Amino acid sequence: MCHESSGTALSPTIGIGKGTVSLEDLEKAELIFVVGQNPGTNHPRMLGTLAECRRNGGKVVAVNPLPEAGLLRFKDPQTPKGLLADGERTSDEFLQIRVGGDQALFQALGHLLLKKEAEAPGTIVDREFIESSTDGFADYADARKDLNWAEIELATGLERTEIEHIAELLAASKATIFCWALGITQQPHSVDTIKEIVNLLLLQGNFGKPGAGACPVRGHSNVQGDRTFGIWEKPRKTSCSDSTQNSASAHRANTATTQPRRCMPWPVARSTCSSPSAGTSRWR
Repeated sequence: MCHESSGTALSPTIGIGKGTVSLEDLEKAELIFVVGQNPGTNHPRMLGTLAECRRNGGKVVAVNPLPEAGLLRFKDPQTPKGLLADGERTSDEFLQIRVGGDQALFQALGHLLLKKEAEAPGTIVDREFIESSTDGFADYADARKDLNWAEIELATGLERTEIEHIAELLAASKATIFCWALGITQQPHSVDTIKEIVNLLLLQGNFGKPGAGACPVRGHSNVQGDRTFGIWEKPRKTSCSDSTQNSASAHRANTATTQPRRCMPWPVARSTCSSPSAGTSRWR
């Protein structure tokens, strides 16, 4: 499936292979990253939500190789301003990244956040969350200690000052959401790139609270719901057998008088990051 790399990256890191946020979270976020995704053409319902986030004081950072119109400005035909004026901005910042350079960008942001934390301990990194709900942080911090800026600039196509500015926004945010779509998932190193996104979210404790989390944006109706119910290219054998045995068609139920039995047992997915006591997330 198109988001299989998202599930592959998220399952071993946060314990669930899908997103952890709702539309309400997007409206409450202080900072939203829209990476490898063009809401204007692929997810128009999201445009109004991004605009609402900005009206509530949040900021939106778009990261994409092309400056798509929907990433920059949105004309809502249901509002007078959208019909008569130039609409409103979709994003506050736009990073025109080089194709395949996202992983390097996220590594650089992690380096900068850790550097800021070292300069002012307790101001950037959520130590309580990390100690209670994650493991492997020391290895991650050690891997991000040194950075070759020449290589980062070459890989991303961005200036160091651009990345440092985004790091300032990220450091100031107390509720951050990362959204991504096929511009990330279809890269050769997509799994590692998504794991870097998770690392950044874990660093500031951006799971299990309003306005924060991971948001792999699906391309078709209810793909996320399908995954919750175990429907993907390699479904569990129990899912397939139970679906067949318990389906309404198999029982030939009279739907006018009988309520079909629901399929049991379906795999239940719970995020291990919903609370400090729920489980442990892994740095990758």
